[in-house]
This record gives sequence, C-alpha cells and structure tokens, in this order.
Amino acid sequence: MMTMRYEFRIGIGFMTHSKGQSIFIISAIALGVAVQIFISSLVTSLQASLIDRFLGESAHISITDGNTRDQLLTLENKPLIYGNFSLTQNRITDSSNIVDYLKDYENIKIVVPTVEGNAIYNRGGKTTSLTIRGVDLSLGDRLYNIVDRIIKGVPVIDSENILIGTRLAQDYDLKIGDIMQLTLSSGKIETVRISGIFDLENTNSNTNLVIMDLNKAQRIFDKKGYVTNINIQIDDVFQAPILAEIFQQKYPYLEVVPWTRDSENIIKALKSQTETSVIIQIVVMLATSMSIASVLLVTVIQKMKEIGILKAMGALDKSTGYLFIIQGALIGFFGSVLGLFFGVAVIEFYVNLAQPSFDITIAPSKLILIVFVSTISGIISGIAPARKCMKLSPIEVIKGE
Repeated sequence: MMTMRYEFRIGIGFMTHSKGQSIFIISAIALGVAVQIFISSLVTSLQASLIDRFLGESAHISITDGNTRDQLLTLENKPLIYGNFSLTQNRITDSSNIVDYLKDYENIKIVVPTVEGNAIYNRGGKTTSLTIRGVDLSLGDRLYNIVDRIIKGVPVIDSENILIGTRLAQDYDLKIGDIMQLTLSSGKIETVRISGIFDLENTNSNTNLVIMDLNKAQRIFDKKGYVTNINIQIDDVFQAPILAEIFQQKYPYLEVVPWTRDSENIIKALKSQTETSVIIQIVVMLATSMSIASVLLVTVIQKMKEIGILKAMGALDKSTGYLFIIQGALIGFFGSVLGLFFGVAVIEFYVNLAQPSFDITIAPSKLILIVFVSTISGIISGIAPARKCMKLSPIEVIKGE
C-alpha cells in the first residue's frame, strides 16, 4: 500500500527531474510574492505615517460638556428663553472619576484633561485671537510632544510662565522673558511671561496656541476643580467611533467626539489605499496560482507514462492525484520563502533609491500570512492537474493512446 511519504518522494522526484522548469516557476512565484510584500509594506507604512502626521499629536477622542442648553430645557419643568445656559456651562464636573475610568480602559494609551479658552492679544495696533490650553505639561507632553520642540527658552509653565508658538513670536516680535497681557472673554486682563517658544510644525498652532499651566487656566477661566476637555489617544485609531459610542452611552450628559466625525476625506484616502493594495495582491495571487496550475498540467502530460506505470503497479487514482497536490504545495511554499528575501531586497533598493520621507516596516505576521496563503494557493492550483491525472487510464497511457 502506498503511503503519503512515498507520494511525497515521487512528487519531489518529478520536480527535481525538470530542474529548469521548477526553478523558473519557483522564481516567478518569488517575484509575485516580492511584489505583494513590497506593496503591502509600502501602503501599511504610508498609512501609519499619514496617521501619525495627522493624528499623532492630537486627540483621537475628545470629551466635552456637550450642549448644556438642551440639558437645562429637559431638566427644568418651566418655560425658558432659548439661549439660557446652565451655571455649569463649559465644564466637566466629575472629570476626576471619568479620567480614572478611562485610564484603566483597554486600548487607551493616553488620557489628558485640559482647560481650554480664548483670549485676545493686542500689541502695536495688531490684535489676534488666541487659544489658551491649560495642561499638566508632564502628562500633556505625551500627547502633544511639546518639550522636544521648544526651539527657544525652556519648557516651563507655572503660575507666571507660558509657552507660545514660533509664528506668534515672529508676528509680534516676542522674545523669551517678554510680558504678554491677555484679555479674557470676561474682560479681565491676565499678565503672563514667555518662558519658551515652540514649533509644532502646524501653522495654526504656531500662530494661535498658548500653552498654560492647568491650575492657572482653571483659575483665570473660573474652572477651579474642573476641566473643559478630556482628550484621549487610543492604540487603533480606527476603533475611535466604536469606543466613542461606548463612552457616549456611559456618559450621556457629555459630548464624545471621535476624530473620524470631521475627517471623511482622510478616511476615504486611507480606505482607497487599502483597497488598491488588496486588489493588486489578489491579482498577483491569481496570476501566481494560474502559473502553478499551468506548469503542473504540463507536468501531467510530460509524466503520463510514469503515472500509467504507477497505476499499473497498484497506485490508487487518489494517490497519483496527491503527487500534484504535493508539488503545488512545495512550489507555493518554496516560492513564497524565496519571495521573502526578494521582497526585503526590493524594499531596501527602493529606500536607497527613492529615500521616502517615512520608514517602511515589514510586519512579521504579514510575512507568515503570505507564506501560508501562497502554500494554500499552490495546493488549490494542484487540484485541476490532480483530477486530470486521476482520470488517466493506465492501459491507454502505457500503450501511448
């Protein structure tokens, strides 16, 4: 009785007998796999670069107090003039409990509570509107990456010192140690000193953003003990809508906003890249599978006499079919493994030639998946030749009919 080990040896024998043909098809598969690795790694790395560029230093999910006017209308059983606000407007009253809950939540990297407000700065007849962000710098730096991008002065914020952007400093000829008088929405004037100038590589931030100590911001905006925003970064940015919905249900009196709400164009671009990559990989895989099937069908014709002799010696139809399933699996496996080296070489060549502005990384899990899929593809490609082989009559084959 023939065993799988025997069929395995015969299958390898068929491959080694036509070495040139086997090397050619394995090399063709390796090139196809190299294309898959290059395209998938390039698209994945480009997506990661775009996400980091647009979202790396901003909140993936933001929690604010929401529309307090609607709350007031539903909580009070008396007529109100539209436009009235609750006394706790623009503040999150139980922020400490919310922050503690979020810190322990799975998939959340950073939770940064802030107090945000507006101020007017006037100097030499020029006036600009500023966004004040009060934050604990040691915590906020993990999200906004401020400290490493201080280009002048020192990263210090306290009851007197603030940080401003490089564009604001240029527009108003401000230097380290200069005093700024900020006019708040309440009409109050707050005096602060510039301790550092940052470059966040964002025109709006560099022009309008002022980084202030959290406690000072709470005091000047009358938010002592409260915050106005809770900013969250998560591991997988595409999970933001799902997590935002969960948090919204838990805190229905607040407004939970994922980054995706106002970023439809970015999402479409990322999806388009992914879909294009998948289509190209599928086409390459189909071409590879057809190549394997074609070569194995040719092998059936070339080895008809040998197959006939095997069947005459007692080999079952199913056993002779296994020969080509095994060959398909081996060709797919060795081709994909060789393709891994080709793929890495192509990426290295591209990096040295094009010098892209982002790092191209190769995910080991993706390499394993490509080898697995290529091997399965080889097995599937061997089914048609195997069925053709199983239908051969040993008597007719030996006679040469």
